[in-house]
Amino acid sequence: MASITVIRYDGDLKREVWDFTLYISWVSSCIYFESYSFQTKKTTRYKSWEKQTHWVRLEHRNNNIDKPPLPPDVEVEVRSRYQEYILTLPIS
Repeated sequence: MASITVIRYDGDLKREVWDFTLYISWVSSCIYFESYSFQTKKTTRYKSWEKQTHWVRLEHRNNNIDKPPLPPDVEVEVRSRYQEYILTLPIS
């Protein structure tokens, strides 16, 4: 099991974060869309990000938005990172 995080910055004070989990077994493999959040900072001097909106696949009660759409560029990046991960697995 591995994870992939894709971050898209919108200037210095805003960003979107998508988290994915890779499940790989001897039978099959799949990519799960685990969570999404839109985060902001008050100023560039702050180091921590505050979640404004968030969605988590297995926490239906705490989500404050419906399942967010997955932009095509994020999907392409996740699939390319998945392919890189598969190519680096050891052969035993």
